Amino acid sequence: MIANMPSSPYLFLVLGFLALLVVDLLIALVEGVFLTWLSFLPFRQSMSVSFIMNIISGIVNGVLLVILQRWPYIWLPISFVLAVVIESFVMTYFKRHDLRRNILLALLVNLASYVILILPAYYFGSRA
Repeated sequence: MIANMPSSPYLFLVLGFLALLVVDLLIALVEGVFLTWLSFLPFRQSMSVSFIMNIISGIVNGVLLVILQRWPYIWLPISFVLAVVIESFVMTYFKRHDLRRNILLALLVNLASYVILILPAYYFGSRA
């Protein structure tokens, strides 16, 4: 009867947060490598910026996922657009004079992370 214990919602909240953190770390790694490859900043700085922008967009998109979890075909495009917008603003904080390039880079790195991690995870997760 563990499910009836009052701490169960808190456990799910903590485990959900930890899962979000692991996913954000994986996405940050992919996007940080792509940012370095696209000459945004050196590797260590690109990884730091990538981690910051993915924590922020991960929290926003995590809340969005909870709201739209029954409609993944609506959630995925909205999540992608929100991630590009949020991450463009974060990147602009670190490189203020390159707004257009930051938007393009945010689009490219999010496209890479969606193709490499998110879409395959959704595809294989929905087949189970």
